[in-house]
Amino acid sequence: MSFRIVLCLIVILINYLAYRALRRTVTIFLDARIGRWVLIVMSIVIVLLNLPILLLFYRQAGGLLYTLSPDTLRVMFFPTSVWMVTSIVFLVVASPIYLISLLAKSLVTAFNKTKRAASCSNAKTSCSEPDVVSIGLDLSRRNFLAGSGGLLIPGILAVTGYKAYSGFEETEITPEHSIRISNLSRSMEGLRIAQLSDIHVGPYLGIKRLQRIVELVNTLDPDLVFITGDIIDRSLSDLPETVGGLAGIRSTLGTYAILGNHDISSDPYSRSGEFRGGVNIVQGLNSIGIHVLRNELVYLGSGRDRLALLGLDWLSQPGDRRFYSYRQPETRSQLNHMLEQIEPGTPTILLAHHPDTFEDSAPLGIGLTLAGHSHGGQVVLANIDGVPISIATSRFRYVSGLYQANGSSLYVNRGIGYLGVPIRINCPPEISRFKLVGNSSETRK
Repeated sequence: MSFRIVLCLIVILINYLAYRALRRTVTIFLDARIGRWVLIVMSIVIVLLNLPILLLFYRQAGGLLYTLSPDTLRVMFFPTSVWMVTSIVFLVVASPIYLISLLAKSLVTAFNKTKRAASCSNAKTSCSEPDVVSIGLDLSRRNFLAGSGGLLIPGILAVTGYKAYSGFEETEITPEHSIRISNLSRSMEGLRIAQLSDIHVGPYLGIKRLQRIVELVNTLDPDLVFITGDIIDRSLSDLPETVGGLAGIRSTLGTYAILGNHDISSDPYSRSGEFRGGVNIVQGLNSIGIHVLRNELVYLGSGRDRLALLGLDWLSQPGDRRFYSYRQPETRSQLNHMLEQIEPGTPTILLAHHPDTFEDSAPLGIGLTLAGHSHGGQVVLANIDGVPISIATSRFRYVSGLYQANGSSLYVNRGIGYLGVPIRINCPPEISRFKLVGNSSETRK
């Protein structure tokens, strides 16, 4: 079953459960005649809230987004996003309550059946009718509690709406992370890096927004700028705006990029299976001084002061049923191939779009892996001990921020653009930055 079908079924399920809860509330608390009209209006509103989601399932319909401004798109998708998050949160909150209620009801029923059976064993007691008194259920109280469940939805809706509206904030420049890298030469210590990821130039993000992002990067005066994939959202027609927006980016030692899954799929040549997509994107970025690494490495510095920079390409083709998945065998093969070309003891940095690459880069001794792809969850329901809770949590082990293992570090950038809908909740767009330190320096966040 395809991902889109599964997603469609999930959308239908969470809408149905939310509707049932609201319907019960209306039926219990409102007069039948008034309640009937409320249910009709409520049904129409829920259907309308879900209409924009159709654009996520039909690629042809999605092309209409190109004719709309980002502000128009936000107005269109804002109510839908808020409703979907509300329904998911309600499902998460209500499910345990429902299960506890169901368990309690089952225990009470079992207890009363046992009690009634014991009473029936007494010859003087008639067992022809249920012993209503022994069941001990206050039906009016049960109805009130059952109807109150739907009242959670307006409260969640208000909180979610506020969070989504306040989520239109400007791009966040995260605090600088000091990253320790083994064998780093003294001349490389203090090197400052800025990372961009998942820009998704397209219907949601155009040249003006991209130029503002570049201006923010330039204020950091970085030595290096790394762009970790998904530069274009869905079409090569957005390449001129991409090139125009990134043209002003400045860095002392260079700007380097890799391609993500959207970059590959945006190139129609990728679909032939005979041509490695992304060539036009590479040519466009090279024309403005951005070096794109496709399963290759470059050296920064010279001699003993060298630092090896590895760039991992997206390793699957459109049409592959696992196109969006992590390709571990291919990744290991490419990493080993690149590392074979490096003299042992050389400090290394890896640019990789998929964050799961850290599972293979850390054991190989790569000092720092920079990734994206997850969008930090984009719509985050909550943060528990720094771990964002979102749909992405179920798909990625590393969702956002800094991770460390085996003396290696991974940073997953939340990205700049959007996936699916132009809404971020509890997950602002991000420019991440780092300072490299050697073995003799303390590592700090």
